Amino acid sequence: MSIKVLAMIISMLACIQLVSNASTSTDENSVLGPTKHKDAQWFPKAGLGLFMHWGIHSVDGIQPSWAMIKNYPASDPADYHTVPDYYALAKKFNPQNYDPDKWIAAAKKAGFTYAVLTSKHHDGYALWPTKYGDMSTKQYMGGRDLLKPYVDACRKYGMKVGFYFSPTDWHYPNYPVGDVDFDYNNRGKYHEVDPVVNQKRFDEFYAYTMGQIEELLTRYGKIDILWFDGMGWNGINDIHTKETYTRIRKLQPGIITNNRWSGEAGDYGTPECNLPGQRPSGWWEACFTWNGHWGYNPTRKFESNAWVLQTLITCRKWGGNLLLNCGPAPDGTMPAGFYERCDELAVWMKHSKSSIIGAGPTPGDDLSNVPLTTSRNVWYLHVQPEFKGSSVLVTDQRTPRHINVMRTKLELPYTKDNGQIKIDITEMERTSLDDVIVVSW
Repeated sequence: MSIKVLAMIISMLACIQLVSNASTSTDENSVLGPTKHKDAQWFPKAGLGLFMHWGIHSVDGIQPSWAMIKNYPASDPADYHTVPDYYALAKKFNPQNYDPDKWIAAAKKAGFTYAVLTSKHHDGYALWPTKYGDMSTKQYMGGRDLLKPYVDACRKYGMKVGFYFSPTDWHYPNYPVGDVDFDYNNRGKYHEVDPVVNQKRFDEFYAYTMGQIEELLTRYGKIDILWFDGMGWNGINDIHTKETYTRIRKLQPGIITNNRWSGEAGDYGTPECNLPGQRPSGWWEACFTWNGHWGYNPTRKFESNAWVLQTLITCRKWGGNLLLNCGPAPDGTMPAGFYERCDELAVWMKHSKSSIIGAGPTPGDDLSNVPLTTSRNVWYLHVQPEFKGSSVLVTDQRTPRHINVMRTKLELPYTKDNGQIKIDITEMERTSLDDVIVVSW
């Protein structure tokens, strides 16, 4: 590490101590979350977010960072790269066709309301010319900033701006990876380090990490989401959670964060590739891959939009959002299938968007035999392709004012008996995607 960078880190340590001292007078609950700031209240109704893992791993179409872990069970064995081979990809990553304006324009039409781009994954490669460390566009692209065009595109199309940021940094000197020699068979094993030396190393690493976070939160104007993905250091129990959140909320008062810095802080939960079995408490978002891969992979096929809407509806009926990942190609283009899927979603969103985006959760899972979302005086009944019946059932003592198909506006016949409303829908009104029945009270 250079003397200049070390001096920056020492300066950051002094700033952190000041923040720590000042934070004792701050309401701890408001700092650690969940936030009640007015600028953050868009999140519960956001619905659909675009996740994008992009970096040096994209060059070879391998899993971000984890491709360095030998015997990693969740990766294709062909993905495995030795540590030197993986980091050599930094010299090849040069996205000459990068056009995030096109990405975000398509996503906006498809109903996405926010985006989250990986500013830095576990491999430590930063997509902006950070002053901290030696693994960024500053060293490999002459200072090119890949984040600013993305931020500008989000603002142009009215999308909320999110940065994924991994505090875990396997490129940082002496970082305790937790897999001795980057081998999954050594999972949870660490090299022994003197506790005093270990504390000093962590203090310097924390200052380095906060330096990068401050850059992200001061270079690009208002940032809506900071998406963490794991903070920790073997042998260190105090990872400065309160100090971190105090500083973040001072720099960006309206920002929201997930709960992956530590389990004791954050504004929302993020189940990964898994839907909860029951409605979670508080704000939440499920993150899934759109094509079975977290990074760019040209051989993977996109999931159907029937699956996308099914997953999204499950999230929305319980008040959650869906963050759907698509990894851009190393040249800066989107993979084959992205724009086609966006175009198809855009057609559906044109007639049925309000049944999901901005809609509220179900008043009760047992009130209908299909998933249910709501808005004021309206219930949206989601008849998905796998539904094989001809009648949708709703339980409510009220008498509907109108019942119609959202896509065609066709009024549907119904009968009511002892508080159960039976709505008949014919095959002619069914499509290959979600068909929404609107019940107006």
